[in-house]
Amino acid sequence: MNGKDYYKVLSIAKTASEDEIKRAHRKLARKHHPDLNPGDKRAEEQFKEIQEAYDVLSDPEKRKKYDQFGENWAQVPPGYAPQPGNHTDPFSGGQPNTAAGQVNFEDLFSGIFGGARRGSPFGGNDVVDDAEFNLEVSLDDAYRGVSRRVNVSVEDVCSDCGGAGQKRNSRGQFELNGAACPKCRGRGRIASQRSVIVNIPAGAYDQMVLSQSGQGPADARGRRSDLHLRLNMLTNARFERDGQNLLFDIQVPYTVAALGGELPVETLGGQRRQLLIPPGIQTGQKLRLSGQGMPAVQDRSVGDAFARVRITVPRDLTDNEKQLLEQLAKLRQDPVRFGSSR
Repeated sequence: MNGKDYYKVLSIAKTASEDEIKRAHRKLARKHHPDLNPGDKRAEEQFKEIQEAYDVLSDPEKRKKYDQFGENWAQVPPGYAPQPGNHTDPFSGGQPNTAAGQVNFEDLFSGIFGGARRGSPFGGNDVVDDAEFNLEVSLDDAYRGVSRRVNVSVEDVCSDCGGAGQKRNSRGQFELNGAACPKCRGRGRIASQRSVIVNIPAGAYDQMVLSQSGQGPADARGRRSDLHLRLNMLTNARFERDGQNLLFDIQVPYTVAALGGELPVETLGGQRRQLLIPPGIQTGQKLRLSGQGMPAVQDRSVGDAFARVRITVPRDLTDNEKQLLEQLAKLRQDPVRFGSSR
């Protein structure tokens, strides 16, 4: 790394002022920060190069030695200038900065992005993002309401490396091109199992989110975020759902459709009742069963059930039935072909 042109790394001129160096560093650090480029090893390496370049060029003594001795600046005898690492970093709150070749990610991030953030792989005082999973639920379970045990795997921040994926040295710092963290094997995160009891309320609906406090991923200090379960409603062979309303088909014989009558129906909750069929009803018409839809939940009222009429015509008419229908057709002057089916 010492052979690199730090001015090129920051895309600035050798005559750049202190403010220009800071602006260039801030812009590039934002662009290549590992938190904003998860899994991108090249971005991670560029971020380290940017930090190393800034560590040198932002310090007047280091920059003076670098300008004079180039890639050999770090080997200049201590008597020439202050020891690397004895200056104050503008992002460290007045604390000594790391030595050349070492990066303190926690201090750096707060300076660039302005304090705490969520989802950082570096742990520290920050809070990791909540986790969200999909949970499939049958319409019957959503109608009754049930309790389910759900097992999920979340990604906790590695407590040893704080999510950096590198082994710390004896001073608790990360070194450029350092060894991988032995606990997480360089991933920065460790898969952890969560087993939670989820209470699905009666009337639960599609995309409803149920939250479990403190069951999400943990940061480097073991503090857990929340776990969210988004409900996905499975289709039902008999009932269709529209909000809290339910729709189902009812087979109505053509005689009942013409003359009216009553037919037995069974609701989603298993209740049996007689449904009044008005005379002259047509296929596709709907009959309401008030309050027989999905139960009320949150800000949603109890729904209704609707029976959609499907008129059925027999295929196995007897000769006597055919004669009676022909008489009816003559009375109504319907254009049927009499005797064509005999």
